[in-house]
Amino acid sequence: MQSNEPAADLTAEPAADPAADLTAEPAARIRGTRPRVIARRTAKTVLGLGVALAFLAVGDRWAVLYAENLAASQVRDALHLRAEPEVHIDSFPFVGQLATGDLDHVEVNVPDISAGPVSVAQVKATVDDIRIVGSLPSSVKGAVLGRVRGDVFLDFDDLNREVGASQVHLAPGRQKNTVVAHGDVPVAGTQVQVRARGQVRRTGDRGVALTVSGTRLVVPGLLTYTPGKGGGLQLAAPAAGKVDAGDFEETTGQRLVPGRMMKGPVLDTLIEHPALLKPAGIDPTLLKGLRKTQEPKVAEAMEFSARLPDDMPGDLGLRDISVRKDGIAVKLTGTSVPVG
Repeated sequence: MQSNEPAADLTAEPAADPAADLTAEPAARIRGTRPRVIARRTAKTVLGLGVALAFLAVGDRWAVLYAENLAASQVRDALHLRAEPEVHIDSFPFVGQLATGDLDHVEVNVPDISAGPVSVAQVKATVDDIRIVGSLPSSVKGAVLGRVRGDVFLDFDDLNREVGASQVHLAPGRQKNTVVAHGDVPVAGTQVQVRARGQVRRTGDRGVALTVSGTRLVVPGLLTYTPGKGGGLQLAAPAAGKVDAGDFEETTGQRLVPGRMMKGPVLDTLIEHPALLKPAGIDPTLLKGLRKTQEPKVAEAMEFSARLPDDMPGDLGLRDISVRKDGIAVKLTGTSVPVG
C-alpha cells in the first residue's frame, strides 16, 4: 500500500537546536575574552615593573652622585686642594652594596697636588673592595680600602717652571730613569748652552727626586766648559784652528789640541794672556765668567724633589718610576688602607 505523504529529503540540514544556540555563543565569547584579559594584565605588570625599576635605577644614580660629591669634598679638604677631585663610584646597585657595607670599585682623579717645592700634576687612583666601618647611615666611622692602585705624574712643563731654572728644560734621557737638561743662560753677556744629565730615583716610599751631574756649558763652534772638580776648558776645532799654535805652546807650556781638556794653570794663563785666544773671537770676560761658575750651583738649580704627604694613611707608597716624553710617572700602591 502506497503512502500519499512526500518522501523525506535526505540532503536537508537538521533543524537547529534552540537550546544549543543559547549556550554556544557565551562560551565562544569567554574563550576569546580570557586571553585578551591575561595579555592586558601581563602588559600592566611588565609596565609597572619597568617603571619601578626605572625609579630604582634613577634613585640609585642620585645616591651615587650624592656620595661622589661628598667623597670629592672630603678628599679636597683632607689634601688641602684648590679644587675638588673627580670621584667616580662604579658599583651597581649602589644602594644595595652600601647597605651591606661593601663597595666594589671607585676611581679618583686628583689634579695639582703640592708636594714640596714642586707640584704633582695629577694623581689617578682606583680603589677596589671598600669595606665601610660602622653602621649606616648615621654611625659611619670610616672605611678600609682593600686595594689601591694609581699613577702619580710630574709634568716636565711644570717642573721647568718650578725648579728655579726656567731657562733650562727637562726631557727624557736615553737610559732608563734618566733625563737630560738643556737650555741657555747668559754668562758675561754671551748666551751659553747648558747641557746636563739627570737621574730620577725614589726617596723612601713616598718621595721622588732628580739629581743632576755631568753639567757642561757650551758655546757652539767655540768652546765647552765643564765646571767643578775635574773640569776645564776645551776648544772646538774651528776656534782652535784660528789660534797661533806656536804662541799658545810657548805661553802655556801645553800643545794646542782641539777638544783637549785644559785645566788649572793653563786656564789661569789664558785669562792672563787674552791675546792668545783673541783670533778665535773668545772674549776674556767670558773665560772669567765661566771660571766663576760652580757645578754644584748649576746642578742644584735643575734638581728637585717631591714627596707625598707624610700623614697619608696605611701603607700607601710610591713604587716603580718611568720617564715619559712629557714627564715622570710613578706607581702608587697600597693594601688594607684605613681612612676616616
